[in-house]
Amino acid sequence: MKSILSLTILLLILLSGCSNDSNPNSDAVQGQWKLINVSGTFAGIDNNFAPGLITWNFNPTTQTVTVVNNNTDPDKWDVFETGVYNYLIIDNPEFPCGEIIKIDGIEMGCFSVTDNEFVIDQSIADGFRLKLVQ
Repeated sequence: MKSILSLTILLLILLSGCSNDSNPNSDAVQGQWKLINVSGTFAGIDNNFAPGLITWNFNPTTQTVTVVNNNTDPDKWDVFETGVYNYLIIDNPEFPCGEIIKIDGIEMGCFSVTDNEFVIDQSIADGFRLKLVQ
């Protein structure tokens, strides 16, 4: 009887450590981020934005990002207009980062999240580099 009880407890302990979260990075991008810079391409774009002018709010439960874009300067490329967009974080071994982020069906490229900085980088393909802060 003791061995069955011990085996049951051991099994419960082992199973409690399992997680069905297949992508922990989706949680890393959650919350509100402020777009502060869009740079890159062969044209040398470098657009700065005041923190809070453009916000992206990621919800990993619904896999949506809500963009509030208050930029009125038509000469500055600011990525997305105000709206709600679907996003996915996808394993992609063809990229050096191993994972990419897709927003509204658009492959945005590699991304990294550190303490209060979120960078989306397409520069490997002469694309844009987006810098967001919390």
